[in-house]
Amino acid sequence: MLNRKPILVISCWICTVAVVYFTNRLTRDDTSDSQKSSGRCNYVGFSIPTTGNGLGNHLFYYSAVTYVAWLTGRRPCIWTKSGRRVRNRLDEVFDLELKRLDAGTLRCPLHTFAQKGVYVYDKRVQSLIGISTNESLRLAGAFASWKYTNPVAGQLRRQLRFRRELDEFVADFFARSVPRGWTALRFVRVGVHVRRGDFLGAWARSRGFTVAGERYLRRAMGYFVERFGRVQFVVASNDIRWCEKHVTLSMFNQTDVDITYSVNHSAGQDLALLASCDHTVMTTGTYGWWAAWLANGITVYYANFPKRGSRLSTQTRINEFYHPDWIAIDQ
Repeated sequence: MLNRKPILVISCWICTVAVVYFTNRLTRDDTSDSQKSSGRCNYVGFSIPTTGNGLGNHLFYYSAVTYVAWLTGRRPCIWTKSGRRVRNRLDEVFDLELKRLDAGTLRCPLHTFAQKGVYVYDKRVQSLIGISTNESLRLAGAFASWKYTNPVAGQLRRQLRFRRELDEFVADFFARSVPRGWTALRFVRVGVHVRRGDFLGAWARSRGFTVAGERYLRRAMGYFVERFGRVQFVVASNDIRWCEKHVTLSMFNQTDVDITYSVNHSAGQDLALLASCDHTVMTTGTYGWWAAWLANGITVYYANFPKRGSRLSTQTRINEFYHPDWIAIDQ
């Protein structure tokens, strides 16, 4: 008589494997639905531009994502391609914990919101509140307005922590640059950012970008000298040689004024220096805007931006770009 016990054991084992196989397959086939129901699609992010936009632009992208995440109850991220970790300019300057996600493999509906204008607040962003939480959001545009930063200002200031090496750089720079005889005296530091370089190019000028001159800087810096008396100005620029010739102590009659230049430093180092000053003189551009916002003191800005009647002026609302507490001074 045949022994059927081994046959029964093998049959039971085959049944068990089959059940596990089909169960796992059903689970994989239903991944998209499970992601939606568990909220895994509930992200908002931006894609790293390939146009070489600078640090100031990237900070506005980050603030927009933070704002929309707060507005819609989503989680912030950076969208990447093919699972590659894309290093953006913020990584080089700040200690940020921002999730990277490949939108192609997330298997989620993705809604793109493209902002209209450049230096404006696009009120249409409020409509994103109505987008299903089972959809993720991709932001496109400049988002250069204080109205995106204001509701989440506390969160941004906590998150935008400079990397430790930059904090150490600033401490060393300031310790070495105290003017002779000022060690025991009280004085204020005012960061001065002078944007020139690319803004002097034919394309930028034809579109409406402007560059502040020596007269504006004398007036803007003079505001702080008159108000505080003893002032050290820390000057950073993408044309520091021009500053060394035109932004000098000869602009002032007072002896209690010092000018220190940041020479041969990276964009991150200059931003950390400017942000660590008490107050700010900015000229034009998003980099200087963020230096002023991070410093969080008194800010003076160049009123003749953008050029009146230019294409850029039609994409700008001055009262939405510059914070209402900031002080405008013209040329």
